[in-house]
Amino acid sequence: MSYLALYRKWRPYRFEDIAGQDTVIQVLLNALKSQRIPHAFLFSGPRGVGKTTTARVLAMALNCREGVTPAPCGVCNSCLAIRQGRALDVVEIDAASHRGIDEIRELRENVKYVPLESRFKVYIIDEVHMLTPEAFNALLKTLEEPPGHVVFILATTDPKRLPETILSRCVRLFFNPIPHEVIVEQLRRIAASEEVSIEEDVLHLIARKAEGSLRDAESLLEQLLAFGEKVIPLSLAVRVLRDVETRDLDAFFALLCKKDLGKALVTLEEWLSRGLGPEDIVASLVQYFRDLFVVASSTYHSLFGISQSRWSDLKALAEPFDPQVFGTVLNRLRVLEGDLRRLPHARVLLEVALLDIMECLGQKGEEEKPEASGTVPSRRDFWQEVLQEVKRSKISLYAFLQLAEVRFEEPSRLVIAFGPDCQFHKESVERRENLEILEKALLRVRGEKCRIECVLQGERKVETREVVVSEAPRKTEPVRERLREGNSPLPEILNL
Repeated sequence: MSYLALYRKWRPYRFEDIAGQDTVIQVLLNALKSQRIPHAFLFSGPRGVGKTTTARVLAMALNCREGVTPAPCGVCNSCLAIRQGRALDVVEIDAASHRGIDEIRELRENVKYVPLESRFKVYIIDEVHMLTPEAFNALLKTLEEPPGHVVFILATTDPKRLPETILSRCVRLFFNPIPHEVIVEQLRRIAASEEVSIEEDVLHLIARKAEGSLRDAESLLEQLLAFGEKVIPLSLAVRVLRDVETRDLDAFFALLCKKDLGKALVTLEEWLSRGLGPEDIVASLVQYFRDLFVVASSTYHSLFGISQSRWSDLKALAEPFDPQVFGTVLNRLRVLEGDLRRLPHARVLLEVALLDIMECLGQKGEEEKPEASGTVPSRRDFWQEVLQEVKRSKISLYAFLQLAEVRFEEPSRLVIAFGPDCQFHKESVERRENLEILEKALLRVRGEKCRIECVLQGERKVETREVVVSEAPRKTEPVRERLREGNSPLPEILNL
């Protein structure tokens, strides 16, 4: 007998063996038990979750020698013919390659004929959303009022592309992505049957890569089995599946936290030299920071797709961080994924993105509001302290603020005034990430939050109550002269 791929070898032929679709199976079993069989079903859901398999089992249940039954025998001529794909009365049509009106006209002609050897004629139309509008129109009348001996089962991964007139004539059943633990358990069962020892972390890696598709998971496992090894370690799996090993990711995360850009770039080059593409590396980083985000936000649960031993390791790494930090990193990686698809120089984009990730990780989380102490920073040193706090977080923002004058119009409203020729500097400071850094610096120095407003000098006249001026010698002397003349509206000038 010729070799069968794993997903074909392990294809279920009983309703109870179909994994992860309990609601759908219960609906079909109830319909079969009550003998109330709709003339048209629409199975929708992601790829590899059991739509076509369920359609075949339903065809067996309708045409089994035992009668219409929720438990087809699987051994009668009808069941065997359907399992082997040679049943004359069960017609499978791939709508992606038979999408025109001529094919649907031929189907309409054949529908009128009674089954040759079965109880029902079953038409399984896979990827039905690929039919042309003309083909849908030709199918419409037949789908609405088919002969009593015909059952249509339409399957699609994109039900939104089907006309409403088609949707309204079908019983719609949605197939969910297969849960992570269900995929892991099925892979464990297959590995045991194939007499292969496989590490638990490898099973979880395959399940994550499959993203809810059991067929994809079985295909990935088959890639590993093709090496002929009786023991499949994690090191082999990450090489074959183009992933990064967890211990390498942990070490890379440590480099990012320490802002060791040089060693991080060396690690990046090592991964690229192994044959990983920038997209593969970003996908691994997305999964890694997603796991850190989940661990920092919740307690252990198998639904998260992380083994219990790995959860403990990640918990120690995520402990110092607020979950928002990992959320910010994930948003940056999401933007990077889009850039890699649209823009050239993928390697450069990835290297530059490391700077942003390091900056995000430098902020451990929400800073605690400092407790009031007996001393308040002198106004002479106030702005310089703020600048030093900013400098530790982002040197470019520190440089922009050096060119500004700062004043408090209200106790909690800070106005940052730039010269008329500093439009670029003003817009740079107004970026959300820069304002967040400045707000946290003010919170650390003042002990309370401030509302920040950036303006260009001459843009508007401001009634001020207190002024804090950055080091700008050319501005100092004219202000002092106005004070000596006694006609300055400013109650106090900070002499920095």
